[in-house]
Amino acid sequence: MEWCFETCGGAVRVRQEGDRASCQALRAMTGEGLYKAWLLGQGGRRFLLGTLIPEGGALKLRRSVTLTQLREKGVWPPTGAEIAMAYRLTPAEGDRETRQGKCPYRQELPQGFCWENCPGRLTEDRVLRRALERLGCVALREEGEGRCLAVPFETDKPFPLPPIFCLAQVRELEGRPCLLFFLDREGRPGL
Repeated sequence: MEWCFETCGGAVRVRQEGDRASCQALRAMTGEGLYKAWLLGQGGRRFLLGTLIPEGGALKLRRSVTLTQLREKGVWPPTGAEIAMAYRLTPAEGDRETRQGKCPYRQELPQGFCWENCPGRLTEDRVLRRALERLGCVALREEGEGRCLAVPFETDKPFPLPPIFCLAQVRELEGRPCLLFFLDREGRPGL
């Protein structure tokens, strides 16, 4: 059996070979940071495949894992995969995204959250997906049957997600004001 999962900026291919899974991840090399690949399973379970390394002008990862190990982690058979930035290299001074505060990779993450650098993938709604893609990244936490998105904000800046402004909950996380938004597993916004 073989699966191919397209992710934001790359793809992960998984092939069963006897009692092992051969996993390969590929992503364009942008020089922005270090990327890790994850295999996804039922119920939001995740298994870290590893860090992609530069090879032949792209970022690549190859790994072979026993099916027993993947079953124990709840990711076999896989339901998806993702490639996410794990560490952002320090941007050049004056970098547009850093000035505007769009991508807070160097800030401390609230407990239980991880960075989602392709948030548009979280919803099928065309308008919401476009608004999430403009953010560039959000802090994400899996919660029961859905997801919580935390978006830093400042009162003197434009509201980050206008299509769902009425559903925002204002909270202070790690000493910084954030807007919390909740999406169900299908990417529909809720309270």
